[in-house]
Amino acid sequence: MENPFLSIILCTYNGALYLREQLASLLCQSYSNFEIIAIDDCSTDSTFDILKEYAQNGKLKAYRNDKNKGVNFNFQSAIEKATGDYILICDQDDIWELNKLEVMVNSINGSLLYYHDSAFIDAEGRSLSRKLSEKYKMFSNPHPLSFVPQNSVTGHTCMFDRKLQNFSIFPFPENIYYDNWLGYIAAIHGQVCFIDKCLVKYRIHGKNMTASKKKNRKLNDEIMASLYNQMNSFYEFAPESSKYKIFLQKIRDTYKARTLKSDVYRAFLFLLEFRKLTAFRKKNTLRKLSYCIKMSYKPLPNLFLHSPQSD
Repeated sequence: MENPFLSIILCTYNGALYLREQLASLLCQSYSNFEIIAIDDCSTDSTFDILKEYAQNGKLKAYRNDKNKGVNFNFQSAIEKATGDYILICDQDDIWELNKLEVMVNSINGSLLYYHDSAFIDAEGRSLSRKLSEKYKMFSNPHPLSFVPQNSVTGHTCMFDRKLQNFSIFPFPENIYYDNWLGYIAAIHGQVCFIDKCLVKYRIHGKNMTASKKKNRKLNDEIMASLYNQMNSFYEFAPESSKYKIFLQKIRDTYKARTLKSDVYRAFLFLLEFRKLTAFRKKNTLRKLSYCIKMSYKPLPNLFLHSPQSD
């Protein structure tokens, strides 16, 4: 497809501090055939006023929720409004390289989803001399099981073919991050393409750091219920003909109740498929095996305890 039309999805919540810098990087792209769909999730600062100001440009369409609906619902609503041949996700506080869209379009090869590397910057925009690929292993065509415990296809890096919506991606599960879900569905039904370039300056600051560190958390009733629901969503969307559907069912069922038997069996299951389940982890084989054993008593890194408030 020559000169495809792109939709950039921007979801905001109290992002006034960095929003203008991000919008400037979007509107100055070297590739110009795009729209911006922005939905504000009831910000209490000047975020929506800034969106309305930039909407006068004509490329940006600004919407505001009547009540706070949370990150997954907000991105789903914005994607449903998109008219582009390809859809890109955008965070409110990053800075896009001015050739990002051009590079993404030139990388189109028939895949359902594309993602790239990012460079970390601090709150003031200074380079931290680190890349996202130093934290996660990134590669093309990961196995669907790789998305179950962890995800390297982060929202701000991805572009997907609108055909992905034909595979019932909506509604986004409440218990799985939207980008994790998009990567999983794309890996089931088509190709996932990694572009080995840093195309976004990914800002690290206090407000966008993960609210709840799960490293030292242990399984409790709330976490067990959330993990069961997560696994059930992965299980239900796995193709009937796939070899891993029954595997997902077995993992799901270990979260029904906290018993020593179920904990040990879960670790055993993780060890059986450890190469696929730990594919995104930048660790050696011994560390990956240790991680699988820890899953007997710890939550998964991508645990999503649903919260109504957006980031």
